[in-house]
Amino acid sequence: MFKNLLITFLALSTCFLGSCISRLSRPAITGTILDYQNKPIVGCKVGETLTDADGKFYLKEIRYNKFFIPEIFMMEAPPLHISEDIKKEGFLSYTIEGHSTFGGGQGKGAASSIDTIYLKRINEIIKPENYIYTKWTFAANKNLDTLYGTNANFRLQNSVTNNRDFVEKVQYGLIYKFNATRKPDSTWSAESYDLKTTYSLSLKTNGTYTGKKVREYQNPWKHRMEYDRIYRESYVIPSDSINTKGTFSFLKDQIIFDGAFNKAKNSYKIDSVDRDVIILIRKNNN
Repeated sequence: MFKNLLITFLALSTCFLGSCISRLSRPAITGTILDYQNKPIVGCKVGETLTDADGKFYLKEIRYNKFFIPEIFMMEAPPLHISEDIKKEGFLSYTIEGHSTFGGGQGKGAASSIDTIYLKRINEIIKPENYIYTKWTFAANKNLDTLYGTNANFRLQNSVTNNRDFVEKVQYGLIYKFNATRKPDSTWSAESYDLKTTYSLSLKTNGTYTGKKVREYQNPWKHRMEYDRIYRESYVIPSDSINTKGTFSFLKDQIIFDGAFNKAKNSYKIDSVDRDVIILIRKNNN
């Protein structure tokens, strides 16, 4: 009897220790590849597959198995990193990238849609008038001297239409120090904090625009741990915003806004423009 129980126990233990758990290596990915004229790019290589007559592609889900016991001791799901190249002769290359800290723990049937990706032809000539009339979100410096704009199609990892320097300006390069005039508490002196300015602006073909200027205060008094300890919350200064609307004119390589944009008449040179990015530099009004 004891012998039979021992054999059963060993068999169950071996089965348990040898069992595996399924982990996600890549979710199923769908999307569409178009050129700058909104035409599908047929036969474009996306990872291991090709786009169809409508420019659509499908990458199947990929999974792998891990032993159950080691995964239990890990106490958390593994990270997930996706990197798939997109290549087509005559076009600039592009890479689909994504990362999720615990994404490898997703169950079977995981799927993701990346919507539409626009590929730029090599040596394609960009005409500003074909792209400026849309809604832009600008990262700006304090005085709106330089505007780094992105539209709804912008992707951070899209090497076709932006570069690392541009991304750094959009994300980090335009935050500046701002001296505080109010104390977070009567026992503390006023300090300085970081301020980020963004400007949402919709340019219309009839020469009018609507927009909103937003100032976000980044981690004010972030080193004041005593405040966090006493009040059980971080000290936060609410963002402020200003709505504006007015008129503008477009002349070859520059955009001229009326006084409602930033108190004075503003002329901006189009430093560069693409389907989903634009850089404007304000000209001296002398």
